[in-house]
Amino acid sequence: MPSEPTVRSSRCDELADDLAAADDGVLVGEARVHVAECLRCQAELANYRRLRRSLRGLADVPGPVDPTLQHDILLALDRADERRARRVPARTAATIGGLAAAAGVIALATRQRRIARLAG
Repeated sequence: MPSEPTVRSSRCDELADDLAAADDGVLVGEARVHVAECLRCQAELANYRRLRRSLRGLADVPGPVDPTLQHDILLALDRADERRARRVPARTAATIGGLAAAAGVIALATRQRRIARLAG
């Protein structure tokens, strides 16, 4: 069964490290199959590719040498890795989307009535 493209699945969570570690975005096996069907994972993989390109470009940029910089960066990355991103449950996201759509319909209907009243 294909992955739902708009809802982050547990399979997406399982493959998160594989996406980050994929050499030049090349995946194999089940990861490749999942990403072919999952828009969220495709977007995440594209972000990693862009990040790698940017980092490669930075390798040629000279900068000041700070002996503690590498330590500080690695420490910050470890801390960021410890924190989980806050995720909105799919049902909550669907409810919010439905409410936004309903508000748009109401606004459009109100506008059409106002235009009809002013014209007539």
